[in-house]
Amino acid sequence: MTYSKFNLLKVSFRLSPKVTLASHTITTMTFLAASSAPTPLYRLYQDIWHFSPSTLTLIFAVYAFTLLSSLLVMGALSDYIGRRPVIILAIILEIISMLLFLNASNIMMLFTARAIQGFATGLAVSAIGAALLDLSKKNGALINGISPMLGMAIGVLLACTILQFSSIPLKLIFEVLYCLLILELLMVFLAPETAQKRQGAINSLKPHLAVPTQAKNTLLSITPINIAVWMVSGFYLSLMPSLLAKTFQTQSVWLSGMSFIALTLAGAVGILMVRNLHPARILLTGTISLMLGAVILLLGINSANVTLLFIGSLITGLGFGTGFLGSLRSLMPLALPEQRAGLMAAFFVESYLAFSIPAIFAGYFINKIGLISTANIYVILIIVLAFLALSLNYRKLKK
Repeated sequence: MTYSKFNLLKVSFRLSPKVTLASHTITTMTFLAASSAPTPLYRLYQDIWHFSPSTLTLIFAVYAFTLLSSLLVMGALSDYIGRRPVIILAIILEIISMLLFLNASNIMMLFTARAIQGFATGLAVSAIGAALLDLSKKNGALINGISPMLGMAIGVLLACTILQFSSIPLKLIFEVLYCLLILELLMVFLAPETAQKRQGAINSLKPHLAVPTQAKNTLLSITPINIAVWMVSGFYLSLMPSLLAKTFQTQSVWLSGMSFIALTLAGAVGILMVRNLHPARILLTGTISLMLGAVILLLGINSANVTLLFIGSLITGLGFGTGFLGSLRSLMPLALPEQRAGLMAAFFVESYLAFSIPAIFAGYFINKIGLISTANIYVILIIVLAFLALSLNYRKLKK
């Protein structure tokens, strides 16, 4: 009798779909905020532990590759065991990483925290992204597009603010994120399950990309713009701080932080502006904006012109957001409910490879050919990819 009452109590306290949609959105933003928040802090860690720029590149790499490993191994798991267990595991791992950041006393603890965080984020973006689409196909795609932009911007803004005004910046930011994650963990326990459980969970753990047959051609066609979009993100987190420091002759954390915030907020504005357009039109808008913004950035980099860098950042940001939304809107409706997490994982594997590998190579080539030459090659690659995407998308619009 007691057990039966407990079950009824549990069911009666399930969150409504609308509240669950809002809760999952906030959780996604928290994960992305936590992923970008350490970036402005690395200068402090370098001052304390005296590690080299190449070590900093390795810290960047360990996050990216554990995230990719998570997507490859467990990206489709929530299609089999349900969204909630995977989201709960992701949040618990993220909480552990926050505790490691809080108590970090050496470089190895920083590596470990970033590695666990990468794995947790990989679990979260696939499972929560699929849950958002389960709850609302149209709004789910919009939220999956806009929440990473806002989350990353909030993470950098929060870190910069705490660095400016707090005497314990390496503690406070992770305490804030830790408290948020605890609350979100409680919300997930109350959230309804949005996916049907089915057999095959063990087999799904074999590293693979679960791309449904009906989605393969679309994934190939959006690949150039998706790679270009995520290369932009990697560029702003890896090379732009150094370019701005060279231009302004200052190491201000606000300078590099605000450039990334401008990019991501412009991306969010772009998403809101085009959200009701057809996916092909959204992709076209994103591609043209990205190409135009990258050309202006190229001019700004080589002339050390602050105005051009700012205008280029805003236009590139519009392309960053709309290109990402157009890719999602084109691809995700093609997946059946039981295929959503797997396809989301495959999409993010491609995205994070584009985010991490060019930035890691850029960090290596700065010492070989210099900052400006490396930045030029990086931005020209973005322009070439955008031009390829434009030709593919234009052909699709003509059909």
